[in-house]
Amino acid sequence: MFSATGQTRVLKALLVASSAMAPLYGAVSAKAQTAVQATVFDIPAQPLRASLNAFASQAGLRIAYPAALASGRTAPALRGAYGNAEALRALLSGTGLSFSISPSGTVTIADRVSSAHDGPVSADGSMVLDVIEVTGGLGGTSVYAPYETPAATAHIDESTIEKYRGSDPADIFRGTPGVTSANARNGAGSIDMNIRGVQGMGRVATTVDGAMNGVEVQQDYQGYSNRTFVDPDFLGGIDITRGSDAASNGVAGTVAMRTIDATDIVEEGKRFGFRVKGGFGTNSSKPTPGAVGGYQLPGSRWSAPVAIPSPDGMDRPALLEPTNGYGSAVAAYHDETYDFLLGYAYRKRGNYHAGENGPAARPYLAGPKRICNSWDWCEDWPEYVEVGGIANFRPGEEVLNTELETRSAIAKGTIRFGDGQSMKLGYTGFRSEAGDQIAWRMQTDRDRPIQRDQTSGTSVDTYTARYRWQPEGSDLIDFTANAWLSDMEFRQPWSRGGRMVPNPPQFGLPMDFRTGSDVFMWGIDVGNKSRLSTQYGDVTLDYGLSYTDQRTAPSAYTTELTGPYVPHGNKKEFAAFVKADWKPLDWLTVDGGLRYSYYKTEDDRPDAPSARYKNAGTRSDGGLSPSIGLTFEPFENTQIYGRYSYALRSPSIIESVSGGLIVSTVANIESERASNWDFGINHTREGVFSANDRAMVKLGYFDWTINNYVSPQEGRTPEGYWTSLMVNLDKAKFSGIELSGRYENAGFAAELSANYYTNVEFCPKDTGCANKTLYQDLATNQVPPEYMISLSLSQKLLEERLTLGGRVTHMGPRAAGHSKIGITGAGQLISLIKWEPFTLVDVFAEYKFTDNLTGTFRVENLTDAFYVDPLGTMQRPGPGRTFYASMTAKF
Repeated sequence: MFSATGQTRVLKALLVASSAMAPLYGAVSAKAQTAVQATVFDIPAQPLRASLNAFASQAGLRIAYPAALASGRTAPALRGAYGNAEALRALLSGTGLSFSISPSGTVTIADRVSSAHDGPVSADGSMVLDVIEVTGGLGGTSVYAPYETPAATAHIDESTIEKYRGSDPADIFRGTPGVTSANARNGAGSIDMNIRGVQGMGRVATTVDGAMNGVEVQQDYQGYSNRTFVDPDFLGGIDITRGSDAASNGVAGTVAMRTIDATDIVEEGKRFGFRVKGGFGTNSSKPTPGAVGGYQLPGSRWSAPVAIPSPDGMDRPALLEPTNGYGSAVAAYHDETYDFLLGYAYRKRGNYHAGENGPAARPYLAGPKRICNSWDWCEDWPEYVEVGGIANFRPGEEVLNTELETRSAIAKGTIRFGDGQSMKLGYTGFRSEAGDQIAWRMQTDRDRPIQRDQTSGTSVDTYTARYRWQPEGSDLIDFTANAWLSDMEFRQPWSRGGRMVPNPPQFGLPMDFRTGSDVFMWGIDVGNKSRLSTQYGDVTLDYGLSYTDQRTAPSAYTTELTGPYVPHGNKKEFAAFVKADWKPLDWLTVDGGLRYSYYKTEDDRPDAPSARYKNAGTRSDGGLSPSIGLTFEPFENTQIYGRYSYALRSPSIIESVSGGLIVSTVANIESERASNWDFGINHTREGVFSANDRAMVKLGYFDWTINNYVSPQEGRTPEGYWTSLMVNLDKAKFSGIELSGRYENAGFAAELSANYYTNVEFCPKDTGCANKTLYQDLATNQVPPEYMISLSLSQKLLEERLTLGGRVTHMGPRAAGHSKIGITGAGQLISLIKWEPFTLVDVFAEYKFTDNLTGTFRVENLTDAFYVDPLGTMQRPGPGRTFYASMTAKF
């Protein structure tokens, strides 16, 4: 922790001072109190259905109406502060439709002339309505937004997170086209985002409530895992953009997660709200330190050709036997002036068990075989024992070092005061203890798992402050200012997987002492949106400034115990951007953006005795990132778009300072330049097979070329030492097709998503491009499946109290091959983790016992498949069939 630095104390003091000032704004005038009862809307002129979705999102309301009512109707633009009823009257003007708002806050829309004409009637004479539910709060995006946005976007709403949250946070992203969270089974409860095959080192901008929290954890000879932490119980939604944006520093895209707000908890018409969740899961066992798994395989040609199974790990619990649990409680207050929210979550799980159906270890005698190890030394075995699977785990076996225990807290407060101004302050805390094993110890299908006697610990504290000013009736001012701070500590057992290091007692430390890294990050950004109406069309401007500062350092005694492997440095980055949308014609929109960014890194490590770790000094660079796009709307509810961007990514701390077992930065590297093309089409149609159904589709193609792609490669220092250097490849290339579709009819919903990579290539400067990764490149285990397809189905029954559903996801083979060792005598510094195509089936049932009490039952991996996730850094299978049950009370 950087508590000793003056910078830390000043920033925390500023945020605390902001919190202390909030009550001062309570003494607003009666006129201001009246003004804040309205909601500030920003809804463009568009089809009525899209406008109603936007209204529900921004007002935080539930809307019910027959889908046919909105068909063929449009709504005018609505911008400014309005009461809910006033806003609805404006949107529905000229449509012949009426509305009512129930005491619980549900908005019902009907035809003034004949409601029965637009919707079916039930036996009791009431109209059967399609229901749209959109949660208010920051962002407020709905599941329909990607189909109405002319860009490669995706949204994961709170309901989907709850139904398909999986065993680890990484599972939340399964089934999202072009998006995967890596290291799903060895991430200590984190996410590690990969978009379209691009991952790590800041290429994907991942935020929680606008704040970054991320740490690169070294995996010895398997590279790094990039970790961002958030508790799924506190997630209100996730917005994903594939591709660069002038307002973001993510050249591959952005993953913006928002946590729940008071409006997610407090029901419409009430001031106080409470939500309590509790549940249990199955398919896990309490860890036993020192336990071994899989098979002991022959270690040499002279060993007996026998595979000896471990006596541990095969006592898998019964399907419905509770073996882990979780719970959370959130309380909130909401009125026209103030919001407050407090919450706490806890979960604990032992080691999960692998599935029983698939390529698990089943050793067999393969006869004579010539075996060559990674150092080009070969020998002939008279009888070789093959593993017979993709990992050294037996069917249904306990997967060692997968236990996880987390504690999380959240606190938020918002004050709205005169003239459209508001201030929101927030805090999130995350603590975890996880069976986090160094990937180097499980990098092949022959490595044998051993249960560690210590877990790894993570501590994250994040503070946010957000100010907004949007005066009523003003098209020129929509101003925001944000400040955030993240303080992270990561600790792991000092014995790095058997490496010979001094004993902690030599430094007066206990044997259970843990080493690690401290990461301190903070940032500020300001921006404004202006809307101009001209005789040549409407223009929207979005412009702003941002600054981020990140410091990474080894924790106490880490360098002494493990060597100079944790980077020690600082990176500062400044950026300014402007984006413009111009609509010269009703069917044409032209958009463009320009971003300027400048970075500076400083290596804070003293020169080590080894010449491999000389201080890299100070580095700096800057440049412009332009973008341009066109959107055509030739027909109603149809968008055809194309966009080009040329984005700059500055080197991360890992890439630009000394340190790391496989990374030594003694050569200059240039910033990456991503040349990105995106094309797509959105189409929505109502009345496809019946009068009240609707379907929507989003189809896109992308072609990316990342010039100066940064990669570790073998080389020599000026002193002649062989080492691994960060270098610039000529380029890396990625292209593919992405598809999303949704269909709804009378309580039935189907959602299809798929992607297919047409090309993945890596291009060293001296050998040209090839459809394979380089043997020493971090991208070795970042290449996604060649294709993915996912289908989700759900049906509401029993007057919509019961919802039944499920999802089938199929992952294909790796989209690129892998190069052999490049130089004689070199080892495979980053081993390729193998997986085979697999299919997972998840099902759920959700029942509303009362309006305030809901039960959720789900089964993950229904077919009990044995599989290894893609994009992992270790050969470890995912969890087998697991049953979860939970209850949610909201009142």
